Order: sequence, then C-alpha cells, then structure tokens
Amino acid sequence: MFNRRLMTFIALLALTLGTLWWSWQSPIGESLQTGQGSLSTVRYSQDLNGSWDQFSSLRQAWTTESEPQDKSFLTAGPPVTLPSSERISVVAKRFRIPGEWSSRTMQLTFNGVQGHANVYLNGITSSQKVGEFEGSGGTDGFEIPAKAFRYGEDNILVVELVGSIGQRTMFLGSNWPKSGKITGNIRLDAAVETTLMSPEVNVTWLETTAQITVKTNLQHHGFSQEGPWTIHGVLSDGSSGIAEQTLSVDPQEGTDNQSVTMTFTVPNARRWTLEVPFLYQLYLTVTNNKGDSDDLAVPVGLRSIALSSGNWVLNDQAIVIKGEALTIQEESRLRHAGEVESWLKTKQQNGINLIYFIGQLPDELWLQGADQVGMGVWAELPVELIPSSRLPEPKVFRKAVSDKMIHPSLWAWTIGKGLDSDALAQTYCREAVKEVQPNLAFAIRKDSGVLTGLPEEQALYVQGNKLQGVWGEVTVETASTSSVQWAKEPLVAGTWSLMMIFLAWMNIRSVTWRYKQISERKPKRRLRNAWFWNGLFVLAREGMLAGLVTSAIFRIPIHSNPWLSHLWSGINLIQAQSPWLIWVLLSVLFMLIRLIQVGVVAPHLPDAPHSLALVYWLERRYYFAVFVSIGWALLPWGVPFYMPMLGYIVLVFLFLPIRIHDIRRIGGRYRTFLWVPGMISAAFFIWASLHYVDWIYLWHMVRGSMF
Repeated sequence: MFNRRLMTFIALLALTLGTLWWSWQSPIGESLQTGQGSLSTVRYSQDLNGSWDQFSSLRQAWTTESEPQDKSFLTAGPPVTLPSSERISVVAKRFRIPGEWSSRTMQLTFNGVQGHANVYLNGITSSQKVGEFEGSGGTDGFEIPAKAFRYGEDNILVVELVGSIGQRTMFLGSNWPKSGKITGNIRLDAAVETTLMSPEVNVTWLETTAQITVKTNLQHHGFSQEGPWTIHGVLSDGSSGIAEQTLSVDPQEGTDNQSVTMTFTVPNARRWTLEVPFLYQLYLTVTNNKGDSDDLAVPVGLRSIALSSGNWVLNDQAIVIKGEALTIQEESRLRHAGEVESWLKTKQQNGINLIYFIGQLPDELWLQGADQVGMGVWAELPVELIPSSRLPEPKVFRKAVSDKMIHPSLWAWTIGKGLDSDALAQTYCREAVKEVQPNLAFAIRKDSGVLTGLPEEQALYVQGNKLQGVWGEVTVETASTSSVQWAKEPLVAGTWSLMMIFLAWMNIRSVTWRYKQISERKPKRRLRNAWFWNGLFVLAREGMLAGLVTSAIFRIPIHSNPWLSHLWSGINLIQAQSPWLIWVLLSVLFMLIRLIQVGVVAPHLPDAPHSLALVYWLERRYYFAVFVSIGWALLPWGVPFYMPMLGYIVLVFLFLPIRIHDIRRIGGRYRTFLWVPGMISAAFFIWASLHYVDWIYLWHMVRGSMF
C-alpha cells in the first residue's frame, strides 16, 4: 500500500500545507482612532499606542525583540498600528521610561481588549508575566512594580491574546483562532501612593433639583499608607463651581481599596438633552498630610432615562426612538477615517436620535462624541448564541459597564442575544438587568414566542432588519446573503466540467477490463490506456469534490444577518486565505484518503490486487460524477450551491448496492471498505459528543421557531 505513489501524495500534502502556512493571511484590519477617559494632571503618563511588531508566538516575539540586530525575514514580525480592528496573536513593543518614574508604581491600562490577554515585561517566563485578564471590550489594568522596569534603556512589552470568552462559549465555539483584538487605548501611568479610580455617577431628581451621588475608590499602591486623606470634589458649570464637598478618609487595616461616596445637590440643574447636551465638569482631588496628591477631571451630564408603558422617557418626556445600528465593520471604518463626530452630526440632522452598537462596547471616542452632539447610545454585552450551561456570571461585566455608565448618552443595554428559554437563561437575564441599572435593559429573542425572564416590553426580536416596538425602531443596513470570495469559481467549474465530460467519454471508449486483469504483469497497450483514463478520472473526481467543498467554505454567509456580530472568527480567517491553495489542499487530502481506504482493503480481496489498480477498477461506478460537475458549472445560472453536493451524496447511496455486488461477485466482502470511513465517522462522533450541549441548544432553537 505504501508505495511511491502514496508517498508522492503525502509529500504533496506536506508541500501544500507548508505553502498555505507560508502565505497565511489574517483578515485585513484598520488602525483606529480612540478617545481618552478621565484625565489627571499629576500622573506621569506614556501613550503606548502606535506601531507594534506582530508575531505568531511568544518565543518568536522574544527572540526577535531581545536581539533586534539579528532580525531577518524569517523572524521579523509585520508591524501593526494599535489600536486596530485586526485580530492579533502576539504583539511586542519597545519603549523607554525616565528615571524619575522609579519612585512610583506603574499602572498599565488596556481599553477595548477582546480576548484573554497575557502580558509580559522584559521576558516571557512565568516570573516576567506582569498581568492576565479576560477582556470584554471595557477597561482593564493592573499594577507593575517599579523594579520590573529598566530605566534609561529599552523595555520590551509583549502581549499574547487568545480567543474571547464569547468566542469560546458560544454555539460550537472553540479556542481557534488563538487571537483577539485591541481596539482602544494602551497607556502606562506612574502613580503616586494613593490614586482615585474612575467614578460612578448616579443622578436622582426632585423636580428641578438634582441629587448627584459620586462613588469612587481610593487605590493604595503598596507604599506606606500616609493617611488620613482629604477628598475634595467640585462640580463646575464651566464658569464657576456650583457644588462642592470635602471628606476625610482614615486608613483601614488590611485593605488597599477604600470606597468613597460624595453627594452634590444642584438646584435648578441644567439637564442634558438631545437639543442642548450640556455637560458639567466634575473635579476630584485626593491629598495626604505629606502633600502627595492625585486628581481626576470628568465631564458629567445630568439626565434621567426610564421605560414607561413601553415608551422611552428622557427627562420625564416620552421620546420616539429613531435609531440606526452600526456593524463592527462600519464602526471600524468610521473610526479609521476620523469621521465619528461628523457622522454623528449628519445622522442627527437626518432625524436619528440613537446609535445601536452591534457586538461591541462603544469606545470612549463614540461616547464622548455622543455626549457632546446629543445622541443616544445603545450598547451590547458580549453574550450571544451561548448555551445556558455556559452563560457567564453577569458580575464579570460590572467593571466594563460602570466605566461606560458615566456618559449621559448611554441609555440602554442588550444583555443577551439568541439565548435559550430555560430557567438558567431566565435567571441570567434577571441578574444581568441589575448590573446595567439604572439604564434600560433588553434581551433580543430568537422569535416572538421565546421567554427571557424579562417583561414583554424588554424582550425584543428582530423583524427583518429592524428592532421595533411602541417606543420606535432601530434599523440596520441589510448585508449580502452571500460572501462568495472565489472570484474565478465559475471559470474553474466550467472548465472542470468539460474536462470530466471528456474523461468520461474517453473511459467509455476505452476497452472494458475485468478484476482479474489487475494482476497482469505485462498489460497490453489498450489496457494501459484504459488504466490511464481511469486514473485521470479518479483525480478529476476528487478535485471536483474538493472544489465543491471549497465553494461551500467561501459561500458561508458570515455577514448575512447584520444583527449577529460574527463571532465565528475561524470561518472569517479561512475565507481570508487563497481559495486556490485550499482547493489544491483538499484535492490532495481526498485523494490520499481514497488511496488509504483502498490500500487497507486490497490485502483482504482475492489475489491481493495492487492498490492503485484497484482504485482504477472501482472508479467505473463513479462516472455519475460527471452530472455533479455539470451542476457545479451551472451554479452561476441559479442552481442552489448545495444541490451538486447533495446530488453526489444521493448518487453514492443509489449506486451502493451495485458496488457491493461487484465486490461480492469477485469473492470479497464490502465491509472492509467501511473501515477508513468508519474511523473518520467515529472521530466526528467523538467531536459531536463533546458538543452535546450545543446540539441541545440548537434543538431548542429549531423547536422554538416551529411552535
């Protein structure tokens, strides 16, 4: 069985895999502009945005970055500008920090990370791993001891990203591809002994008087705690302070984090409205008796938002929502082009009063722009198409939600899309509502009959390209139902069909030969010619099957439903590759499987025939593949793309009794032909059994849509 022809196909498979690996392409991303959060005047800060080097592994990153003089085309990584919409596996950046920072603790902050991040500084061993977190699109950060840095020389920061929790836990999710995104700012701050954390702001109203509750935390950074601390807060209308409060906080033993609550009362407060989006300025300062200080400046808009009888009520007035949804691709395009503010103003002039962000948390750039323009924002938690047993605890989103809620433009949240209707899912929805309060919370159902654990007015379902209710509607531009990227497929299919017709005709014209002639040591020319045309037809049939599979891969409509955020990133990654290479790879693989299948069978048949000759003899029962190839060629003329493959499967089973009869007639047993397909089927069964939860979820989805 393992003759030179089999080894030739194994070598071809290895060569094709190597070529595909060498030319592997990630979907092209774009650099993104981003906004800044709260600002401090006393912290040393360094922006780490900009050019990073991109690698496929930690080892490659460290080997290349630690010895830059030895860079070559084999080890050097392509540059990427962060933040970016491009998926990345490992990135590295060299930077320097001044010596005066050495007396402070460093805070490294990432915004907009989607994926599980491992962060290393000046090495890639476990001792040089300075942080690890699960990014869901919000703000994540951690402290780094000052002694971990090199002062006056280059430091090397390495970030490794693997798939997000949404990618891993969704329906048929997986860890592949091991990559993620960084779509927000990356910043290194040198902190003093005690710093203020980003505040949470809540507003209650008594007629025209606003009661503003500000919650923040004092974060101590490992130095001696020189308390007590004086917290001073001032609320300004831009010309003068209109409310202020001072608190004294004593140290607490055993804690590095102390909660602080301040209350400001503002009579005749100016509300943030769509027509006049007025913003106050909140200034917070913390000092100790040694003169150390930290401060924050945060814009604050005062408004109320509620849901009453199905209507959205802004500042005690019902409003009709006319919203537009942004897909991930369109959001990236606008941020890359720097058109966020102008786009928001244009939409406002066209009567749009709310922007829905599909599959992502809006960046600070969007929220700040919406705050200033007077536009509502509806965001989503990354909980989409997840079986109930894998739903996350809603509290994991608490930090991401609280960071965004300070913006008056943020009105509503979608806490889940396409979830099941069982008790676990309903419990999740009720708990998630508590995490996003006081803003509005909704769930998007699979259909109109699915329960979510929320009131009916908060359980929406997509109707065409719209979300709608008595409150108004949000529309999204409908995407193409197909994502064909194999531009030359019609030419390939037509040419292949003509070739298979010709080969079938030449096989019919060739001499008819019998099983016993396989063992002839000196076959006549006519028999050799027959074997030649049989062999070419085998190759053509396997190439046709590979072409149909390649066609199916590139026709998967990953963007057909714009309301789904396309978490199947593995499909998108495959579709970014060359269809020609995938076609060749599958052709060689299918031919190799066929040779192995027949090679396993040959020793168990009478006279132990030569494997390759047996393949030729068996091929005469597959001439029907010509009609399948014609169907492939007719795809551009309206034949559904699944019909050729379905037709091939049906014809294989229709001709099965004839093939079984052929084997029995020569004295063999057909069951041996099932060994290799059986092993492949067993592997598939094992994979499917590992995803039994997903099949239960799928069954509930199908049943829910039927009844």
